[in-house]
Amino acid sequence: MKPKKLGIIGGSMLAFGVLFCAVIFPPFLRSQIKKQVALKDGSEMRDLWSNFPLPLDFMIYLFNVTNPTEIMAGGKPILKEIGPFFYDEYKQKVDLVDREEDDSLEYGLKATWYFNPSRSNGLTGEEEIVFPHVLILSMIKVTLMEQPAAIGILNKGVDSIFKKPNSVFVRAKVREILFDGLPVDCTVKDFAGSAICSVLKTKPDALIPDGEGRYLFSLFGPKNGTVLPERIRVLRGIKNYKDLGRVTEFDGKPALSLWTADHCNEFNGTDSTIFPPLLTEEDDIVSFAPDICRSLGAHFTEKTKVKGVNTYHYKADLGDMSTNPMEKCFCPTPDTCLTKNLMDLFKCVGAPLIASLPHLLGSDEKYRQLVDGLHPNEARLIIEDHGISMDFEPLTATPISAHKRLQFNMFLHPIEKFKLMKKFPECLFPLFWVEEGILLDDQFVKKVKTVFMAISVVGFLKWLTILGGICVSGAAAAMIFKNRGKGSLDITKVTPQSQNGKDGEQKKWPNQMNISTIQSAAVPPNLDAN
Repeated sequence: MKPKKLGIIGGSMLAFGVLFCAVIFPPFLRSQIKKQVALKDGSEMRDLWSNFPLPLDFMIYLFNVTNPTEIMAGGKPILKEIGPFFYDEYKQKVDLVDREEDDSLEYGLKATWYFNPSRSNGLTGEEEIVFPHVLILSMIKVTLMEQPAAIGILNKGVDSIFKKPNSVFVRAKVREILFDGLPVDCTVKDFAGSAICSVLKTKPDALIPDGEGRYLFSLFGPKNGTVLPERIRVLRGIKNYKDLGRVTEFDGKPALSLWTADHCNEFNGTDSTIFPPLLTEEDDIVSFAPDICRSLGAHFTEKTKVKGVNTYHYKADLGDMSTNPMEKCFCPTPDTCLTKNLMDLFKCVGAPLIASLPHLLGSDEKYRQLVDGLHPNEARLIIEDHGISMDFEPLTATPISAHKRLQFNMFLHPIEKFKLMKKFPECLFPLFWVEEGILLDDQFVKKVKTVFMAISVVGFLKWLTILGGICVSGAAAAMIFKNRGKGSLDITKVTPQSQNGKDGEQKKWPNQMNISTIQSAAVPPNLDAN
């Protein structure tokens, strides 16, 4: 092949590798990802986001009370974790409304749980456990906070609607505690019972109707299969991909009004179901959590690999309002800040619950010492089992694996004027904890891998064409260098014959002699054509 043609081929390969594979393709791919992830009406991403076909893993662990009688007499609570009770959780975004003027989308959220016995390790929900009656304890705590003088009336009301219980603990089946419900009789006519029921009826999201004047109380039953009344408004990311999923309104308001500082009331981050693509190690994963009325940020910790996909690993916790000035606005009062990884939810949910990580992971040791049965530091219960963690594919911001874990507790103490708790011990009493998470199945992981297959192919082509172009161009240059002298004139030196022979006789020049012979250089036929 002629060096000139070889040089053209090598240069073309080099130009393709550099310009297309290294310069043009990466920004083109990023621009396509930005378009594909936007929540545009009719797009595949919009359909997946609004009605994800796979269920989330929802696991519930309850703390069975093994010594209720001793606790009533002031003894230290001894608890035993029972679980997981595994549920398939389907989340749907319904009644979607697009707003073109600010590139936003408003929706209502519906959650539905289905018990999955095959993944509950032999548990059925029929197991009987001893568990604190959360409704009775909540009524006591709220009365003490808001109307302490009404404790006497509450005593009588509890006897009336709960049929004179002899303990604040109830023996019941797990399915009744979680979803089916414990009975609340509001058909009573006495003043105390009627007064309590009139308050309960103002909170329909806490009770399940069970006939005229009768209700059922459970931890999750009222929310199962219902659309939450608070609508959420997020940005679609069509105009700016960095705004994808960012919450701008909750319950019709541009900010909360619960906390004592504006930055704690702001909606930071997304709705936790979608995130902007093109993550870097410096980016935090921030989302607004309606169940605790605040935003949480997860921080990059390390690079990982999940199901063959290169991912970024993130961890989060509940912070420390007692030492972090930016979190002091979450304190129950300016003088009563909770310590690390604890958060008072009363302002958020209207119940005197304290959120923590499971088994009080990362919280002050003094709280774990007040009860027996918590083991956050055992070898089988490492931080990944009880923490908040997630693994994201950074280019598309796809959560390959995510686990949000929260425990719900209640501060309890002796109450002299309430007969069921006169000698109760002072402690932070763990009730239950939940894990909501997902590990994408192979079908969806394959879609993510398709993007990287294209990247790998282009990356291979880039180096193949760049290196190939360099080699071919180098070969062409070498051929040109090698052949550069073959087109010059060759001069052959001719020595004239001597005029004298051996015997001294003079010799004559031949009649025909070449004083200078001009020869053409040997030129390869393929170069003669030039």
